[in-house]
Amino acid sequence: MTIKAGPEEIEQVRQQLDSANRQSHFVIFESNEMDYGGTLRMITDYDSFLRIQEKQTNADAMRIIQDIVPITDNLVKWAIAESDAARGAQSPEALSDLEYYTDQVLLENKLPINPPDEDESEDE
Repeated sequence: MTIKAGPEEIEQVRQQLDSANRQSHFVIFESNEMDYGGTLRMITDYDSFLRIQEKQTNADAMRIIQDIVPITDNLVKWAIAESDAARGAQSPEALSDLEYYTDQVLLENKLPINPPDEDESEDE
């Protein structure tokens, strides 16, 4: 993992997530991915989920599987990883961190993790 957040940064991001959570709570949703025929689980806030769902051409392709996600250290690190990836740091390390912390949030919410990328499974 490339995320090197100290206690102060973790607390700052936790406070930002708490504030965002009051506006639109976090959810975990799954999407049936037509490209590879699998299911992908993702984290976002409820308002963003509605916007994404509105753009989805297949209404049955998305559904919330965990409404109201608790703000934990893993969710904080997921938010940092997502921010890094969204800022254009599309490096393999940033994307790997995002996948790892997404899976950690899924596990602590007792949900199955996402399947590995096909490229990764071919390397093994």
